[in-house]
Amino acid sequence: MKPPISFKLIPLSLALIFSTSVFTYPVDVYLKLTAKGEKINIGLISFGETELAKKIQDVLKTDLLFTRYFNVTPMHAAFTGKKEEFDYFRNQFIDVILTGSLNTENARRTLNIKMYNVESGELMFEKKFQDSGNDYRSSAHNVNDEIVLRFTGQRGIAHTKVVFVNDSTGSKEIYKIDYDGYNLKRLTQDDSINIFPKWSTDGEKIAFTTYKYGNPDLYVMTNTGTNRRAVSTYQGLNISPTWTNDNNSMALTVSKGKSPNIYIENLSGQILKRLTHSTGIDSSPCFSPSNRELAFISDRAGIPQLYICDSEGTNVRRIITEGYSDSPSWSPKGDKITFAMRFGAESYFNIYLYDIASDKAVSLTNGQGSNENPSFSPDGRFIVFSSTRNGKKELFVICVDGSGEHKLADIKKNSIMPHWSP
Repeated sequence: MKPPISFKLIPLSLALIFSTSVFTYPVDVYLKLTAKGEKINIGLISFGETELAKKIQDVLKTDLLFTRYFNVTPMHAAFTGKKEEFDYFRNQFIDVILTGSLNTENARRTLNIKMYNVESGELMFEKKFQDSGNDYRSSAHNVNDEIVLRFTGQRGIAHTKVVFVNDSTGSKEIYKIDYDGYNLKRLTQDDSINIFPKWSTDGEKIAFTTYKYGNPDLYVMTNTGTNRRAVSTYQGLNISPTWTNDNNSMALTVSKGKSPNIYIENLSGQILKRLTHSTGIDSSPCFSPSNRELAFISDRAGIPQLYICDSEGTNVRRIITEGYSDSPSWSPKGDKITFAMRFGAESYFNIYLYDIASDKAVSLTNGQGSNENPSFSPDGRFIVFSSTRNGKKELFVICVDGSGEHKLADIKKNSIMPHWSP
């Protein structure tokens, strides 16, 4: 029989206070000291026998597995916190016990979550999650994000969404969907061409280009699709925006009837600065997390290639790649850039990951249709992209180490240009 895994869960105090906690105390981050790459084994105790409790538990299990930090085993044993129970779970190679109870009163739902360290028997944390009872999936996502925070110091991404373009109505419209492929919602109804949707860094707004009025104009709307207003309507291209950290301006490609270059504009459409001065085409700008640098695509060398410049447009340097490059996305961690690239006469793209420190790029996809428009998750650990591997353009998600590749959701017709929310 395999011996129990040797590990320790050590609390590190953080200066974070959550008013919704059962007790007001600093959040503890628990680090598992064990073999490299070892996942934490969670024993998931039933939240109750109601259908709703089971649904919440199922969503939470999927969320926890998605993180790739945990193994999750549903436990059908009763749990009251007795010593012999911890002995049993320890023999089952369980590291922590996750249990909860669901109460519904006056149209409000309260989910009380407890997590125990099996080795020591201590209560690691207890917290109540309350909502109006309209979205049980959101309740599960909130629990997952809290658990990830406790183990890593960084809140989970289960509450995040992906915005993208889909043509199921016969036109290219903007949609959004939860990170796990649920709650698909259409945001525009223009019967036109809407492309290049990009979240603001606070997640409150979405910028996009629309052909509704004939010219490819840049517009901004709320994250629910309301309060649309024009930002950049210069004659010619106004495309592929990226927001600055303060959400008061954007870098985008503007042609004004001439060579497309990258400019900084405020939300009133005023040009604040011209960043590139190329006689070719400069496009697809993407800020680094610090806003000190900008990645972009330019064909100034003959074919579209990946470049980086300072935020003032100076110190332009090319990333040494060999193929036709497109659509960069800078990791929120600041250490990597993902982009699409194809070679020679090939008609298909693959997703590449460029490591800034080593100055090397590796392929994450290979030989499965054309893979394009990558975008990082807000924790920098996953990438969403579009792929034609199944005969149409669909959204897929992959871990930055190349593992865990899966289709985001079954969506009618073609889906392209995904962008992950903050």
